[in-house]
Amino acid sequence: MSTRRLHRTAWKDHQMTSRPVARRGLLIGAGSLLAGSVLAACGSDPEPPPAPPQGPKASEPTPVNTTEQLTTVVKEVNADVVQADTSLKSEELAPRVSGSAVHFRKAAYAMIEKAEEWKDYLDVPGAELAVPLTTVTAGFPRSSIALVQDPEQDGVRHFVALQQVDARSPYTSWGWARQLGGIEMPSVSDARVGAENVAVDADDLLMTPAKALELYAKVLTDGDKADPDDVLADDPFTTTRHEQIQGERKDLNAGVEKDEAATIRETYAVHDKEFVGLRTDDGGAIVMGTLKSTRTVTVQDGATMRYTEDNQYTEVAGTKEFTDEYLRTYGTHVALYIPPRDADAPIQPIGASLTTLTVTGQ
Repeated sequence: MSTRRLHRTAWKDHQMTSRPVARRGLLIGAGSLLAGSVLAACGSDPEPPPAPPQGPKASEPTPVNTTEQLTTVVKEVNADVVQADTSLKSEELAPRVSGSAVHFRKAAYAMIEKAEEWKDYLDVPGAELAVPLTTVTAGFPRSSIALVQDPEQDGVRHFVALQQVDARSPYTSWGWARQLGGIEMPSVSDARVGAENVAVDADDLLMTPAKALELYAKVLTDGDKADPDDVLADDPFTTTRHEQIQGERKDLNAGVEKDEAATIRETYAVHDKEFVGLRTDDGGAIVMGTLKSTRTVTVQDGATMRYTEDNQYTEVAGTKEFTDEYLRTYGTHVALYIPPRDADAPIQPIGASLTTLTVTGQ
């Protein structure tokens, strides 16, 4: 798999003419609530007494959750994750963490129990809300996205997917994706205005979110050939994963022809039960989803893959020597920006967080 090609000039032009990136990483729109005026009574009859004061009438739908509410949810998500990471018990993730985030953490804790070094690779969403992406959609399930500070690294932030199944259920997070560096972020509405939820099959975008996530999984799997029209822009996560594959392939076959000793391939698939999407100011969308992948090293007949000393991989696998297969599975939460249908710009990955789930082999 080769690294991604440079995306087309039109996207570069778009970047140069866009508004500058805000200090918090996402531009906040200038929208605000518009108060409706009250018509005065007319005619010669005595004026009735003034009506009891009422709140302003919004000219547009208003957010169904406030910044204060999301601030509380973000703190509680962080608290549950920190507590579970301390005890290495996935049940401690309740009530604010759900879905694949629980599955990924449970698998990671099993790895840590065999090799403590894996604890250093846990991605933790912070407790400080940086930018709330609130929704005006009143129905259920209800979705929002919170951009939060990393608790340990200044300047690092995570997109946190938040969903409320029904009116009696709390907001929970099924995943978070680390904001990718060096990529301009789209503009989103002020939290006082909110944004429309975007469905996974929304067809007013450059590509439906479902197809965009599928394309990202295919490019991560097969590289450039999966995207001959360059619909998807470059991103650091894809580049890093492809470079790792090529580097490992080279090491496996050192001193012999390519793939003569072993082959290596990683395949990605979308976990289609999890999705969050919110409209951006330009009519596009920020969407989040979950990917799962398996990296398979197939050892050729008569060959042996051998580590000279134990490491966090061999400690989990229980062996330093492989004569058949060596498998690693991963779970990844991702965030993409999808432009509106007629935009002359590609789909841009903007966030990704990967968790190693299992290491096996024989």
